[in-house]
Amino acid sequence: MRRLWGHFAALMVLTSVLVVGPSGTACACSCAEPDPVENTAWADLVFVGVVVDIDRPAFSTSTGDLMTARLTVEQVRKGTAQGPVEVKTAMEGPSCGFDFVEGNRYLVYSREGQTSLCSGNELLGAAPEVELEGDVPVAALIGGGAVLLVAALALWWVLRRRSAHLASGPADAGAGPAAQTDPGPANAGHDGEAGPVGQDSA
Repeated sequence: MRRLWGHFAALMVLTSVLVVGPSGTACACSCAEPDPVENTAWADLVFVGVVVDIDRPAFSTSTGDLMTARLTVEQVRKGTAQGPVEVKTAMEGPSCGFDFVEGNRYLVYSREGQTSLCSGNELLGAAPEVELEGDVPVAALIGGGAVLLVAALALWWVLRRRSAHLASGPADAGAGPAAQTDPGPANAGHDGEAGPVGQDSA
């Protein structure tokens, strides 16, 4: 029995190592000191632009999953760009993802459509004059869903009340004539029979 408990304890320790081990090996992104010359030489596109939209994956399994920032280009310093530019980067900083924010202006260094925290990107400030692309806010989606749910519940309640009323109506109506009695013929017959008897006795 003691040997069995020893095997069980060893199995628990091994399971803990396997579960905790991967999370303990995570490390933050480490970048060298930014060098504009080296960053420009590395990039195939250097531009100033404003983030108008950010597309994050609906289901993410790791911080290394890519999100897409869509920028309106204001100035190209290297390469060519026509219309809005889409740049991909990791979603989180520990995976060297660059933290783009909608409505901000950036100097962006990208290569083959990707950039990172170590690429030398610079925040140049907010750009309130640039119109953002219209995404449906999450709050609006939640509010609309709540309104639809309340409307559906109200409709269900009204229909249930109506069906219950229709189901009980004929039973009540059928009970009415049965409950009523017409004593006229019985009394008339009794009076008719009593009349002649009264006359005969008279």
